[in-house]
Amino acid sequence: MGDLMRCYVLSGIIRSVIEEIMRRNIKTLEVRSAHNVATALKVNVGDHVFLTPARTYDLDRGVSGLVAEVTGKEVMNQSLFYATTHHIEECEMSVVRLRLQPRGVGRIIRVRIGDLLETLEAEIIEMSHFDAR
Repeated sequence: MGDLMRCYVLSGIIRSVIEEIMRRNIKTLEVRSAHNVATALKVNVGDHVFLTPARTYDLDRGVSGLVAEVTGKEVMNQSLFYATTHHIEECEMSVVRLRLQPRGVGRIIRVRIGDLLETLEAEIIEMSHFDAR
């Protein structure tokens, strides 16, 4: 077995994106969904994140995913406008970009899911490590 570690959890990440991060073809992940933004806002450079395609309500012991170290972080706010002849609507959205260095794959041992827009965290057992490049 591997090492037990505490990670922030980013859930509902498309499997092909996780695979591209594992292959190091993608180094930056941009999160826009409210639950992942809430978690990513708490993440600092040097922290570990656990990326999984599982949805938040499916997170439980045994769920697998990618463990990655955060090597950079950028927070942005974007405004979207929608206009008709009678009114204008504006929607502001927070986006967090995380630069990631993949470390290995792991499985959830214990998960802590709070209320809506609270940080998702889990204890992860690392199953394998990637060689450093």
